[in-house]
Amino acid sequence: MPRLLINLRHGENKGIKGILILSRIIYRLVLVFHLLVSTFEVDNQKYLKIMNIKNVTLCSFRKILLSLLLIFTLFVFIRPTFGQGKNTSDTLEYKLKKARGAERIKILNLLIQKYVLEDSIKSFIYFKEASSLAGELNLPALESNAFECLVNGLKHERAVGRFKRVLSFFQEKNYKAGIGFTLSYLGREYLLQNNFNKSEKYQKMALVTFTGINFQYGIALANERLGVYFISKDEYIKALEYFYMSLQINKNEGYKFEHAVSLYHIGLTEFYLGNYHLAVENMLQSLAYWEQVKNLPNTWNCNEILGNIYIKFELFDTALNYHRIALGIREKAKSAYVLKGGAEISGYDLGIAYSYNNLAEIYLNLHQYDSAYYYALRSLKLKEDENTGASQRDIANSQLNMGNIYAKIGKQDFAFLMLNKAANTYKTIQNISSYAEALYGIGNLYLDLWNYEKAKENYEEGLQKSIDVADKNNIKTGYKLLSDMYDAGQDHKKTLDYFRLFTNLKDSIFNKERTNIIEELQIKFEVDRKQHTIENQELVIAQKKRQFAYSLISGALTLLVAIAFIILILRNKRQKEILLQKEAENLRKDLALKEKDLELKNRELVCNVSNIYTKNMVISKVAKTLSSSMSNFKQANSELINDIISELKQNMDNTSWKEFEYRFSKVHQSFYDILDEKFPDLTPSERKICAMLKLNMSSKEIASITMTHPESVDTARSRIRKKLGLEKDENLTEFLNRL
Repeated sequence: MPRLLINLRHGENKGIKGILILSRIIYRLVLVFHLLVSTFEVDNQKYLKIMNIKNVTLCSFRKILLSLLLIFTLFVFIRPTFGQGKNTSDTLEYKLKKARGAERIKILNLLIQKYVLEDSIKSFIYFKEASSLAGELNLPALESNAFECLVNGLKHERAVGRFKRVLSFFQEKNYKAGIGFTLSYLGREYLLQNNFNKSEKYQKMALVTFTGINFQYGIALANERLGVYFISKDEYIKALEYFYMSLQINKNEGYKFEHAVSLYHIGLTEFYLGNYHLAVENMLQSLAYWEQVKNLPNTWNCNEILGNIYIKFELFDTALNYHRIALGIREKAKSAYVLKGGAEISGYDLGIAYSYNNLAEIYLNLHQYDSAYYYALRSLKLKEDENTGASQRDIANSQLNMGNIYAKIGKQDFAFLMLNKAANTYKTIQNISSYAEALYGIGNLYLDLWNYEKAKENYEEGLQKSIDVADKNNIKTGYKLLSDMYDAGQDHKKTLDYFRLFTNLKDSIFNKERTNIIEELQIKFEVDRKQHTIENQELVIAQKKRQFAYSLISGALTLLVAIAFIILILRNKRQKEILLQKEAENLRKDLALKEKDLELKNRELVCNVSNIYTKNMVISKVAKTLSSSMSNFKQANSELINDIISELKQNMDNTSWKEFEYRFSKVHQSFYDILDEKFPDLTPSERKICAMLKLNMSSKEIASITMTHPESVDTARSRIRKKLGLEKDENLTEFLNRL
């Protein structure tokens, strides 16, 4: 029996999503623009301050900016908030801090499931809050979902242990609804373990608890699960009673999701009872809801059951279409899950195994045994993998198909093996209808071996089991098999008797009126589906129109901002050009003044050098005169005269040059520093020559000042060029002027 996923799926409210996105884009653009404007205005003020210009008027773009922002805010009716860190806002814990009401419970349920395996204590803390809040707000579906999340991914034994601890907690708090939910979920877990006695016990205790507090959601839930329990026991009439009670409550209370679940289970039960027109009617109603809310698991389950119904009608092409739809949904869901980074895909593999087994049954009926064998074998291998979590019944269903296929391709030994395995499993888990099908398969094998007694024994046992559970389709099959067997044994009376029973029952199941009803239901469903598709398309078109309108508005606003931005840039550029022109003009004037001042100072330095030259000439002449007159002086004064001559020469070489260098450094402040840093090998005399060359003095002038020959100056200049590393075509004076 295909399983339904009971946990609720809540959709997002996307009505204003487009407005929010548009608002964010424009708001951020305006803020960036505001920052740029601020930068430009600060930049302009800097220029104004440098140039000391007053009374220059700049456009106050901030006023325009605020006006645009106000108009935009009024238009979209909302101003988005942003600035939250992405890493923080993406976490469930962060979202939980701001969530309220139903949204908070949904996040709590996600956190329960997140920590169910890695931190059971934390998971239980979130569970307690979710259960309490859902009870206060009267949101029973979300409260039930919290119980689902609390054991999601756990083995059944661990799930039972966890629910028992939860039961003790709620009993201490005397919270009746929580006690009822826990009892119901314990009943479900025991059913999954095939512990029927405990399953029935806990589910009925849950029903009594819910009834005691008149909790309608809980009453419907317990009835639904009791129905599932009786389906598992092949007690279909009892199952229907509980399903219809649940259906009525869900319909009256407006529980749409649960109502669709009840329709599915009623359709499934009517299918097992052979009431195919009722099965199709309920299943199509359930499918319409699942397609509307895009619930993939339940959509593929409905398609699967509809396919199985059409197999019974022997409409194999229609059945094949439904089963291929179910398989396609499952494979697509698995691929999407894997692409998102999902690691465990066992649940999807089990669903795919169901689809493979159904396809195998169709191809078996179409006598396409190669295809039937291919799908049946793949189904069995998937189910036998312990990671898929397949039940004993799931594996037995594939073994039953494999046995029937082996029988058709002449491999009787393998057929007996598979059919006996399936029969033993069905008998153990008390699945009577499927046990009858396995007995029929074994009877067919004995009939092929001409062993009529064994064939009759299995056919009659299978027929009796089918009658016990009121499985019309299996009863019909049993009558047909016994009729064929007696026909092969030439017992014409019994052949006719069983054939009449077969045809009468077949007519009651597949009469023309009921076939027409099913066809009408199918047509009505297809029309409703097309109408729903058209409505969805109209909704999509309307959404696209709104998006287009938002895009136009966004584009227009962006264009306006861009135009204003360009105007601002051009205006700002023009103002900068004016400021730069004024600054350049002032710099030119300042440079001209500095050049004139430098020229005057250089002239003063040249005059200073000339004075040094004149002074040196006078001192030199006096010294020569004194030296030549030494013979006229007394011996006692000769030593004094020599000292005077020495002192005059020393003054001539040092004092004068120190005065020059001091004056020179004042005019050309960094010249000596740069020269010493880059060319430390220059001698003091070479430094003096470099300074005089800096003043554009010729070798002859330098020679006259230094009282040397011009040739000696030229030689010194050559040494300097080498030390400075100049090329032959480089001018020494120009090089020094650049320093």
